[in-house]
Amino acid sequence: MVGHKYSQEEHDFLKEFIPGHTYKEIVAEYNKRFCEPITETRVKGYMANHKINNGLTGRFKKGHIPANKGTHPPTVGRMAETQFKSGHLPHNTKPIGYERITKDGYIEVKLKMRPSAHEKNFKLKHRLIWEEAHGPIPKGYKVIFLDGNKKNIDLNNLALVSPQEEIELMRRGLFSKKAEFTRTGVLIAKAGIITRHKKQGK
Repeated sequence: MVGHKYSQEEHDFLKEFIPGHTYKEIVAEYNKRFCEPITETRVKGYMANHKINNGLTGRFKKGHIPANKGTHPPTVGRMAETQFKSGHLPHNTKPIGYERITKDGYIEVKLKMRPSAHEKNFKLKHRLIWEEAHGPIPKGYKVIFLDGNKKNIDLNNLALVSPQEEIELMRRGLFSKKAEFTRTGVLIAKAGIITRHKKQGK
């Protein structure tokens, strides 16, 4: 259509039809009505030359529902071999009861099978042992290792302390590598806190 001279009828049609329609729609309707076909490039040129805007931004209008909503892309090539099926677990998934050492040296035990949130699957083993023997651990309390060895999870090597008691143990240097000394230190810390509270009238 190089050099095409638009008739008045073509001008009138384009000016009236362009607003609210896509380039594809304009081309299709124009080519149905007139003998010499037009292209999207020519439509864009016409609109620019005559300062006509179709008013479309190219964005979906509010409430628009995509044609592929609720569908999944087709499985092609080796995708079927590598995709996980519902309920499938990777070959390296660890079983319940599996133990590991944290970067801080604590032993953790796997209690649940939830690959999407594996960090919540594990719990510190020394806390589990304490809870099995004494019940739930109060919020904020810690189970300490009396001999300082995080791998010595024997119940006799564990003690429950409050945040205040832990601070008192550290402040007075009452932690020891000998379990019996630290156990005595815990009693001293408890007594010190009680005495201080009495003096403060608490």
